[in-house]
Amino acid sequence: MTNLLQSHKGVNGVFAENDEMALGAVKALGDKAGTSVPVVGFDGTPDGLKAVEAGTLYASVAQQPKELGRIAVENAVAAARGKDVKKTVKVPVKVVTSKNVDDFS
Repeated sequence: MTNLLQSHKGVNGVFAENDEMALGAVKALGDKAGTSVPVVGFDGTPDGLKAVEAGTLYASVAQQPKELGRIAVENAVAAARGKDVKKTVKVPVKVVTSKNVDDFS
């Protein structure tokens, strides 16, 4: 991230594939993180949620493990019974921001 920022001074936002990468971007951005450059992570990890609360991480996309498990079991049972199951199954996620972070902590 540091190399990217040195090469591209005009970065105005970061979306990271997970909260750990997002927190690395926050570290590389320094004072810009949470002010002039919003950073969004993915996973809704405890450290990511703390950063959302602190305002250094703009948001994190929280996966829904209970929903993921429920859907996986439903599809496993359907497959075991010989029913067709979709090749791709979308599981809803939720965006965690400073406005709703208390619901996830």
